[in-house]
Amino acid sequence: MKAAVLQNYHQPLELQDVPVPEIGPTEVLIKVHACGICGSDVHLVDDEFKGLSTVPVIPGHEVAGVIEQVGEEINYLKKGDRVGVSWTQHTCGHCRYCIRGESVLCPEQLVTGVSLNGGYAEYTKAPARDVTVIPDAISFEDAAPLFCAGLTVYTPFNYVGFKPGQTVAVMGVGGLGHLALQFAHALGAHTIAISRGEDKLQLAKEQLGADEAIDSSTDEWVKKVQQIGGADVILSTANSSKLMGQALHALAPEGTLVLLAIDNKEILFPSPMDFIGGRRRVMGSPSGSIKDMRETLEVAAKHGVRPMIETHPLENAQQALERVRNAQPRFRAVLTMN
Repeated sequence: MKAAVLQNYHQPLELQDVPVPEIGPTEVLIKVHACGICGSDVHLVDDEFKGLSTVPVIPGHEVAGVIEQVGEEINYLKKGDRVGVSWTQHTCGHCRYCIRGESVLCPEQLVTGVSLNGGYAEYTKAPARDVTVIPDAISFEDAAPLFCAGLTVYTPFNYVGFKPGQTVAVMGVGGLGHLALQFAHALGAHTIAISRGEDKLQLAKEQLGADEAIDSSTDEWVKKVQQIGGADVILSTANSSKLMGQALHALAPEGTLVLLAIDNKEILFPSPMDFIGGRRRVMGSPSGSIKDMRETLEVAAKHGVRPMIETHPLENAQQALERVRNAQPRFRAVLTMN
């Protein structure tokens, strides 16, 4: 089969002929139809997953395809099922996180396309318990980014005590943010888009479900959010520690700032009284567990949440990855296997 392989860190991907994976009794073989290209794939190439990644490896953790073969111990999936694979695989199944369904927190998890081979290939394999059935209403190309970007922005709604009618602000209208706005709108939130550029603000209001759109290029954006009543939830999808620090001042009492993007600079927090007096909090959120993945796809199918994508053939994987590195796609890039 054809696969785009990362042979060594800091090197271009190589299109190679490699063997089709052999599956075990509890695994499935997936014929890949589409695989999203995530910013984390760039971090992989740059060797930023110390102790987690390995080379050579086939990248790709936003996998969508069809089951080609089912392990002999699996009776709840069959050949031809439309399924996908996300970040987390091979969890222990017995730690306190796995027991309560939070497999993404398992300390023994392996990562698709980082610790083991992923979806930049014509075929990949995964444990049957770590795949999710894709609703018929969602195409493979649209489903692929939902297995990371969509999952990442949907998951926080399960952990912040969100209720329909609350105000959700999304910082950054990009690869994550454009999906976060759609999910917030679908779940019944009053939505605020916070971003730079009139084109993104207009897009947010006209196509992504934003009720309000505020320019973040000046500090006035915080005051404008507070004039609306403050945000019950702020999803930070912008790689800016400055905006993250400012966002804390835009929270309503009992509001939560959820950190979803990465900036290696320190965040300047307000005084403890700003947290204590308003019962505010800050939390991080990883991609999500299998139960969150199922909900992500169900909500997307029901409410028409879809990523805005550009597609590239597998043989152009390196060029497409460089486009992602340079933030050129609007908003997600997807490899297709024809």
